Amino acid sequence: MANIEVAVEDDEIVVTKRGTAFLLAYRKSVEGPRLVLTRSWMSPNVFTPAISAFRAEAFAAANAKARELGWIV
Repeated sequence: MANIEVAVEDDEIVVTKRGTAFLLAYRKSVEGPRLVLTRSWMSPNVFTPAISAFRAEAFAAANAKARELGWIV
């Protein structure tokens, strides 16, 4: 996960990629132990290889951080 940065801001886990405007933010679901996407600058209909790779890396990084925080098991 090169160039991926993960930060916790209030109740969100924010994942960005250095050198780009890529940003995805997640929060813990109130309905169960999972993450919900709360913010994204990207249209959900854009599927370039770079954006698809970032989405996958960002979700993996956010899940790892959520486990570290005890949000999910």
